[in-house]
Amino acid sequence: MKNFLGKLQIKGDKIIWIVYFALSIFSLIFVFTSIGKNVYRLDGNILTTFFKQLFIIAVGIVAIFIVHNIKYVRYAKFLKILYAFSVGLLLFTLIAGKIFGKVANRWIEIPGIGQFQPSEFVKYILIMYVASELASLKDRIKEKNEFWKLMGKIFLICILIFPENFSTAALIFLSCFFLVFIAGAQWKHILKVLVLGIGAVVVVFGLNYVGIEIGRVDTWINRFAEFYNRDPNEYNQANSAIMAIATGGVTGLGIGNTVEGRFLSESHNDFIFAVILEEGGFLMCFLILLAYFVLFYRCIEVSRKANGAFGQYLALGISFTIIIQALVNMLVAIGAIPVTGQTLPFLSYGGTSFLITSCALGIVLNISAETQKAKQKKLIENEEENSQIEVENINIEEV
Repeated sequence: MKNFLGKLQIKGDKIIWIVYFALSIFSLIFVFTSIGKNVYRLDGNILTTFFKQLFIIAVGIVAIFIVHNIKYVRYAKFLKILYAFSVGLLLFTLIAGKIFGKVANRWIEIPGIGQFQPSEFVKYILIMYVASELASLKDRIKEKNEFWKLMGKIFLICILIFPENFSTAALIFLSCFFLVFIAGAQWKHILKVLVLGIGAVVVVFGLNYVGIEIGRVDTWINRFAEFYNRDPNEYNQANSAIMAIATGGVTGLGIGNTVEGRFLSESHNDFIFAVILEEGGFLMCFLILLAYFVLFYRCIEVSRKANGAFGQYLALGISFTIIIQALVNMLVAIGAIPVTGQTLPFLSYGGTSFLITSCALGIVLNISAETQKAKQKKLIENEEENSQIEVENINIEEV
């Protein structure tokens, strides 16, 4: 036990660590100030909700600390099993999501722990699986059979998530699609995937139109309809968020002084970015955007310097997923796209998202740490080799 604890230390890219802790602190502040009327729907007490979020962040920090000390290459041997487990978990959630409580089919109620959203776990398992497969395939991803075998496995996960969570399915598909594209898949195969993906969405929405309902597709149709037919004078989530952002101006109303944000039913979660802009203004918005940009850039650097294709694809896939999700949340807040239900990574209230995303970032940090370790080892070997050469030269001169 003592040896294990001795090995636990902060490793990897220090800037990623700084951004992670900064966003965690922002989360604690803005979740606390944004709760408003939602406190009665959550725990009935502002301090209770605050300490719950503090506990979630503390668990997330412990998780990222442990995960970043585990060699990422060790996951590769378990990924096929984890993929199969993910399929089973999604099927169970889809069919019997209410078996542990009155929860929608996106969630599982675990007695004594609370709600768990399997899709949050599965999306990073799939990223890891795809990264491993691409590393093994190398140039064979250009072959028709290999390409479609991998895409079939990606489609399977997305299809299982799609009925209850369209936005998460789309997010997972985009992240995996980018990885496959970067790996060098042929354009003709890429275009066919896009056509299939768009066609599948059209078919599902069409079936709903003729009365065959699939999951929560009806909810998504209503969201699209509300978005395209939005009345600026009507009271709804999107308009309240835009009003909150407009109220904040350049410098904001000040921390804890949100006005419009308190009328948002998901001000602490899906619309926390609107509250941040209302309280902190565009200056705070700039800081948040800068934090995500730096995080993305450092993750890309980790990918670029990683030893081996698995680490490169894995760091890329995780960074794509985090940043795309952040952009989607922000675009919803400013009214650029329909409401999706996607949280703002490391900032929104909630346990599953923060914990799983912390673990994912922990993997990126381990990739960084292993790269630094390999570089240091090479430097030591070069120094020893140079020292040996110097000793040999001295011996020759003496002779």
